[in-house]
Amino acid sequence: MRWVMVACAVLLSAATARAQTDDGGAIERARQHMERGQALYLQARFEEAAAEFEAAYEAQPFSAFLYNAGVALERAGQPGRAADYFERYLSTDPGSADAASVRERIASLRAAAAPPPVESPPEGTEPPEPAETPAPEEAPEPVESLENLMSLLSVRTNPAGATIRVMDGDREVSSGPTPFAHTLAEGRYHVVVEHPDFQTVEQDVSIDPGKVYVVIVEMSQGEFLGYLRVQSDVAGAQVYIDDRAQGPRGQTPFEAPIPVGAHQIWVERPGYQLAQREVEVGVGEDVTVQLELSRVEYGRLRVVANVEGARVLVDDVQVGEVPYEGQVSAGLHRVRVESEGMKAFEAQVTIENGQLTPMRVRLRPGVDRGSAWVTSVFTALFIGGGVTLALLGNDWMSGLRAEQEAGRLTSDDPRFDQGLYLYIAADAAFGLSVILGGLALYYFLYDPLPPSEGSVREARDWAFAPMIDPVNGAASLGFTGRF
Repeated sequence: MRWVMVACAVLLSAATARAQTDDGGAIERARQHMERGQALYLQARFEEAAAEFEAAYEAQPFSAFLYNAGVALERAGQPGRAADYFERYLSTDPGSADAASVRERIASLRAAAAPPPVESPPEGTEPPEPAETPAPEEAPEPVESLENLMSLLSVRTNPAGATIRVMDGDREVSSGPTPFAHTLAEGRYHVVVEHPDFQTVEQDVSIDPGKVYVVIVEMSQGEFLGYLRVQSDVAGAQVYIDDRAQGPRGQTPFEAPIPVGAHQIWVERPGYQLAQREVEVGVGEDVTVQLELSRVEYGRLRVVANVEGARVLVDDVQVGEVPYEGQVSAGLHRVRVESEGMKAFEAQVTIENGQLTPMRVRLRPGVDRGSAWVTSVFTALFIGGGVTLALLGNDWMSGLRAEQEAGRLTSDDPRFDQGLYLYIAADAAFGLSVILGGLALYYFLYDPLPPSEGSVREARDWAFAPMIDPVNGAASLGFTGRF
């Protein structure tokens, strides 16, 4: 499997890295300078590229950085400075396979840097006229590749103390204990990792020009590792790798060493749709996966109130009881909270996609309408009594008038007074019914207590967390947000 690293990857957890070496930060700084130097080299900004390669060497004294600085200065037309860097390269790595060719290159550069001899004019002749100032050179064309640059292979093992052998066919290019580093030209090599307590591990390696390769070998498992970085546009998403049942491996931005091969990645955050990606990680590869998360098409409503068990209705449909938290389609909804003996609270609530909308409600007692109902009953009784008395009075007076017309009754018969009393009693009953009716209406309409109140808070992202009712102290598990 080919190692193709655009940049250096440090393939150890923090604890393992500290146990083996404390130069992980220096390696990272060297990698960053190397990357910037590569970019400048491709833009034909050779002097700036050489400065970055020098900075990489100061971070980590690997001879490859000196060699690349020399190449950059040679391309910049500064043979003297280029020769200086190649000489430093040989002094740092005197046993390099290309030492002979580099010495020839240094000699050529020194000759090019030497000033031409100045010949004195013969006596009696006038000195030659000064040469015309040459026109300024045009800006160099951008470079299409890094083929002239050296690369660095750094191998580390867990545990440390293994022996590394780098083979070019049957020829051993370099060997040494871990942590191991060696400058390599472009090509394909075979790396052998041997440890007295573990099985030997071997791997073919393809080295591209101008790269920094930092590779970790897990001896206990006999694995060469790659490096995986998972990033999302929403930080804090859970990252699952290969098996979701094992739980998340971490949160975005996520980075960790990973065995080579194909892997399934899931990125999940409450309120967002599940993102999924398949990746192939090669030996020593630094693979970055960038995912954009999209919000779900629903939101969540959370209702807490001072009355536990109060009914929660959304658009006149009961969805649960206080404390309540549940999924609601995005959009405008009518939310009502009610309980027996309490004044209901109702509000228009906008549910946002993938967000939690908290709602806090304080229900207040309703007015006791018992007095109104008792007064209403008496009102009805008096109305009934008045109607009955009026009917009896009509019947009584009608009978008396019939007898009077028949000549059997005089106008001053005392029974006429009795009928009049019935009318008076009916009028009194009607009058009392009007008074009691007005009183009953007053009792029905009068409300001395304040209404229930509530507030709808600003929508926010939700997360997996315990749900706590701050009013009643109740708790449950679910998707929650914070008030």
